[in-house]
Amino acid sequence: MNLKRLTGFAILLFAIVGIAKAGSDIFRDISGNSGTVSVIAADTSDSLKSGEYLVFFFDGNSPCPVCERILKMTSNLMDSNIGPLVHFSIREVNVELPGNEGYILDLGLYSTSVVLALEADGKIIRWKNLEGVWDLAGDEKGFREYMLHEVEAFFQEEK
Repeated sequence: MNLKRLTGFAILLFAIVGIAKAGSDIFRDISGNSGTVSVIAADTSDSLKSGEYLVFFFDGNSPCPVCERILKMTSNLMDSNIGPLVHFSIREVNVELPGNEGYILDLGLYSTSVVLALEADGKIIRWKNLEGVWDLAGDEKGFREYMLHEVEAFFQEEK
């Protein structure tokens, strides 16, 4: 009977330590003391409005066939240089690599994402997460139309 009780206490102690560690990590992230550098520009004055237009593809290390399809369709569309796409370049970012955590926190990413952004001096001034790419991953024509519409609207917003 004592062995069962001892095992139960050990498991309970392990759970409490795990919860305390998770709580500590969450508090550190929320309080901004995680050592992560913000990717968002604090100053969005007119001098920064003439930055570089980017299509970010954010993903991680986990294999994901749908994510790979979204990346392929995004890359193919970017290679076509149609309309406003000539003003954009594509940048693939693995958010699981050290130093890329700021994208998750600042852009509110929770899964593989395609994000349009205007960047100046290494900081993002303006962005839009194109969450609709997930709904259109199986519809290449719809995906293309959606992306072109969103890119055009994003590019024209400053004009």
